[in-house]
Amino acid sequence: MNSNLDPAVSKSIARATGHEPPFSKEECEGIQDLHIRNSRNLEVLAQCGSLEILLLVACDPVDTDNVSRLGSLRSLTVRDSGMASVSGLATLSLLSFYAPRNFIYDITPLMSISRLRNLDLTGNPLSENSYRHLVPQLIERGCRVILSDEFEWKLTLHLHAEGVPVSCYKSPQGYRLCRPGLKLTDSPEYAHPVVEKSDAASLLSGNPQRAFQYFEND
Repeated sequence: MNSNLDPAVSKSIARATGHEPPFSKEECEGIQDLHIRNSRNLEVLAQCGSLEILLLVACDPVDTDNVSRLGSLRSLTVRDSGMASVSGLATLSLLSFYAPRNFIYDITPLMSISRLRNLDLTGNPLSENSYRHLVPQLIERGCRVILSDEFEWKLTLHLHAEGVPVSCYKSPQGYRLCRPGLKLTDSPEYAHPVVEKSDAASLLSGNPQRAFQYFEND
């Protein structure tokens, strides 16, 4: 197992266990809290069955089949990453799922998580059904949902539908663009340019490829 570990994952497990590799199967099984950044291979997660808290930042791909085996998981954060499907989460008893700036389109599987109380979906290209119908149902059930406003959501959905994997979200400084996952940048969690709303709106009506121009100086 240790010979094939992604370097970023190895670093994270070293922090959790207090020593460098190799790591025993029992050590991995006993980890309860794991923070991983910039990983391209998360297969080892399936062997960390005691995880209660998992934080993934700038990871790609993020296959929820690995996460679905983590029966003790209560809090999952996947930020600025390549998560496209949440299908593997339906069997978990998550209390919190924070997934800002990913590729999530359909949140239907989340409707099966009865204990879900905190959810962040900002900067995702959610489907019309997910944004307008499923999210309100979750809120009615008592889930606190952080969501993109109408403009951010429409722009993100439009760009992704046009083959431009750039997302829009709102920060205290204004609207920002970002490139989730590791296909366009090695550091998707950084260099999110601020754009005027009028410039962002022009991406809805004009050439969506222009979105890439805002990242040329990073």
